[in-house]
Amino acid sequence: MEGEIYWNWTVAVYLFVAGVSAGAFAISAFAYFFGEEKYEKITRTGAYIAPFPIILGLLCLIYDLERPHLFWKLLLTVQVNSVMSLGSWLLVVFSIMTFLHFYLWLPERYDLIHLLNRLPRKWEGNKALRWLKTRTFLVEFRRQNLTRNRGLVAGWGIPLSMGVGIYTGVLLGALNARPFWNNPMLPFLFLLSAMKTGTAAICFWGCFLNGKGRMSREEMEANKFMIHTVDFTLMVFSVIAVFLFVMGLYTSPRSSVEAAHLIMGGDYTFLFWAIAVGVGILLPMALETYELIPHFIKRVSLR
Repeated sequence: MEGEIYWNWTVAVYLFVAGVSAGAFAISAFAYFFGEEKYEKITRTGAYIAPFPIILGLLCLIYDLERPHLFWKLLLTVQVNSVMSLGSWLLVVFSIMTFLHFYLWLPERYDLIHLLNRLPRKWEGNKALRWLKTRTFLVEFRRQNLTRNRGLVAGWGIPLSMGVGIYTGVLLGALNARPFWNNPMLPFLFLLSAMKTGTAAICFWGCFLNGKGRMSREEMEANKFMIHTVDFTLMVFSVIAVFLFVMGLYTSPRSSVEAAHLIMGGDYTFLFWAIAVGVGILLPMALETYELIPHFIKRVSLR
């Protein structure tokens, strides 16, 4: 239709990778607070994943702008009445937080001061590097107050990650011109999607790191059981959220009811129910059930 604006692939990539980053950070931070050293593998893996998808997402958003070279002007002011302005700042602050979280969970051999001291001698004349070497806050941040700083970054990062996960859902849900999106359950669906993709990324990475490191077999099993339990729980909530989303369409104004027909016998029925719900929720739920049943049988038999 003439005059309509269509989103290209860059927006789709952003929606996915921002969810991965937000979910990985949130799961990592929650694992740190609830399990401390018990779920260190989950915490560390989530910390390693979180920074890079969000950076890719930001690059996609910048590329999608009409004048990408002027993107920095969005950060010159904060407009509290503009969801776009607040969202831009949210993404920037969250990105910084993900790199701090990443840095704090790196092995000691990758400490910034340690890396600077290992640089070739020809770089010793660089004023910026010499300045970094003399900054005591780098030592204090990574070495002297490691536990406290890990807790602070994780604590502040949780609401930021939740904000990134829910932000696009709030933005789209406020569009009255799109009845299908104009649903109070949409932000919750976006948040659940972010948490699920972040959890899936941790599980996927864990498949390649299984058995590596200094963790005992019991610790590895505890981490696996926890991440699969979290993923299964998120799937259950996703099924409930989809049901409430569809019910919300039918209990809304007539335009929303007509929009619901798109997925209830309309053009998007197969795409929504078979692909989004079937492959995206029910299939992973079945796989997680298959993974968790032996754990529950073992726990019951030990009682």
